[in-house]
Amino acid sequence: MFITSKNAITEAINKDLVKILYIKSPLSKREKEIIKLAERKKIKIKIVDKKEIESIIGKVYSIVAEVEENAEIGIDSFLDKALNKDLKEKRKPLIFILDSITDVHNLGAIVRNAYFFGVAGIIIPKDNSAKVNEKVYEVSQGAAYHLPILTETNLNKALGKMKDKGFWIYYASEKGEISLENFRFDYPTAIILGNEHIGVRETIKKNSDGSVVINSLNDFDSLNVSSASAIISYAYSIFKN
Repeated sequence: MFITSKNAITEAINKDLVKILYIKSPLSKREKEIIKLAERKKIKIKIVDKKEIESIIGKVYSIVAEVEENAEIGIDSFLDKALNKDLKEKRKPLIFILDSITDVHNLGAIVRNAYFFGVAGIIIPKDNSAKVNEKVYEVSQGAAYHLPILTETNLNKALGKMKDKGFWIYYASEKGEISLENFRFDYPTAIILGNEHIGVRETIKKNSDGSVVINSLNDFDSLNVSSASAIISYAYSIFKN
């Protein structure tokens, strides 16, 4: 996979995920700094011309990175990692489950918000979902290289596994039962974010323990799903037992 976002390339280099760095003159100051970082990491750097760079990515860029995708991990390891991480931080973990989020820009923004505010990870379904691709890495500004993202074939089975590990499952809805300002993150929690048009599927709701609502100050219930993820993530980050 190839990426062109400078922030994403920097994060990929720091995570030792870059296979080859392709560069074409002239270079900006920022791009020269990225090259120095790559040299320190002993990453292979290949100098190319306009024709070569265009054949690689389809457009002309002065810097392109070929990267390895994050390794897939099983749900048990994913959940154990979340629980261990937050045990060290002395707070309970929050995980986002994304149901039918098909827009890569929304997915990238949710990943960025989640990582910024310390969410432990994200679970997405294998089907009917945006994939973690180049655009997600770029929109997330490289956060997708740091935040664990698990792809699951069956979300309901994943919910069962999470409950076995002590997680409580809630879904976000404009008709939610618990107002976010009154919600307590005092146990391992998963919050399901659904498609903006159809919400969380009924089959998923049935396996949830309840629902949460972000109250509007006006008679207007429309909120972008990535914006909702930022608000929930912030509420989690400032929660005090």
